[in-house]
Amino acid sequence: MESVMKYFLYAFLLIQSMAAAMEEPSTMNWKTLTLHITDIDIKRPGEIVVMVFQEDGFPKDHEKAIRKYHIDPLEPHHQLSIQVPDGKFALKIHHDEDRSGTMTKNWTGFIPAEGVGFSSGAKVKFGPPSFKVAQMQLPDSGEASIAIIYP
Repeated sequence: MESVMKYFLYAFLLIQSMAAAMEEPSTMNWKTLTLHITDIDIKRPGEIVVMVFQEDGFPKDHEKAIRKYHIDPLEPHHQLSIQVPDGKFALKIHHDEDRSGTMTKNWTGFIPAEGVGFSSGAKVKFGPPSFKVAQMQLPDSGEASIAIIYP
């Protein structure tokens, strides 16, 4: 019985320490960024998804985005105000043509078949850009521009 209690105590302490180490989006200090999205191909169906990430999950794990914004691709240029954390973050913009919630790839299995853009001018090369390459902080102007690049 004592060993079972120790097991539960260790598990509880581990969970508590992990929870303390992870900063919840609700406790972050948020700032407003005016985002200009350019080069939207309005002939393509679907939606534009803007995702705000911290390092964890960037850029593949869309579930780990700390904020998401969904936009209909009605104009080739769209401006919106988004909430970003105070400090380092990265943005991914995905033209989700099939509304699958994931990046559709071409026949190679690793090259995007849908439009995508990243903060700091980061580009897809032999894989997605790293957080280090795409990271940014809120500019003094409070504005940023990202072009969507299509295959």
